[in-house]
Amino acid sequence: QPPFCNADGEPVPLARLASAGGDASFESLVACVSKDIRARVVLDEWLRIGVAILDDQDLVHLCVNAFIPRGGFDEKAAYFAHNVHDHACAAVHNLTSDGPAFFERSVHYDALTPASVVQLREQTSRKGMELLLALNQQAADFERSDATSEEQRQRITVGLFFYTEASEESEAGS
Repeated sequence: QPPFCNADGEPVPLARLASAGGDASFESLVACVSKDIRARVVLDEWLRIGVAILDDQDLVHLCVNAFIPRGGFDEKAAYFAHNVHDHACAAVHNLTSDGPAFFERSVHYDALTPASVVQLREQTSRKGMELLLALNQQAADFERSDATSEEQRQRITVGLFFYTEASEESEAGS
């Protein structure tokens, strides 16, 4: 959402300080989310784990492709555990429950060339990120509008992944 994103919904570089960028600053972004934490604390942690970079003009750039922390094993392990847990729970529910199934779909092919795989990986990254950003915005909007509701809270995880390896057909033909 403006002033933090462009027309395509992609994050724009933000001045680190509100004194330099006004409403289009990293300080303002953090203040919109929480009044209880200082922007410098958030920035230091994001820089440490590779989610953001600070350039020589004191602009903060969000690394959109860094939703998986790059900083250290502990951060990666926590992210891994959360995603594997929730995916496994959805799969077990779908196998054992008579209730409505969780959405769980995939596409499988075994005879693609490396060039085709590169194109599919790029398309998955691009369109997958578009979907995740749209869902993130909608969930954030719901969370704000749901704040006054006294209904029980629920959490969600929506995830996408892409995996490739040599197929057995390819290995047999070599």
